[in-house]
Amino acid sequence: MTEPIVSVKTYALIFTSLLALTLTTTLLAYIDLGVFNMVIAITIAVIKATLIVSFFMHALYEFKLVHVIIAGGILWFLILVFMTLGDFLSRGWVK
Repeated sequence: MTEPIVSVKTYALIFTSLLALTLTTTLLAYIDLGVFNMVIAITIAVIKATLIVSFFMHALYEFKLVHVIIAGGILWFLILVFMTLGDFLSRGWVK
């Protein structure tokens, strides 16, 4: 199996993007946007995780089976999060 050849320029661009997104997250923490602070922070975190998995972990260049396994892991994570959220919201102490 041949390894994918990724240029140093691509790695530098992704690294710079990750640094910029981290700076953006940090600067947005000082701005009060109400509920949207968490929404924006999680969105940026998902973008950073996608960049890391795609380029640094080479998932972008893998077989389709690896993509299915990654999608299954994400689906399982979402199931766990939403079941926990449903349990939390169904309790009496939330108003």
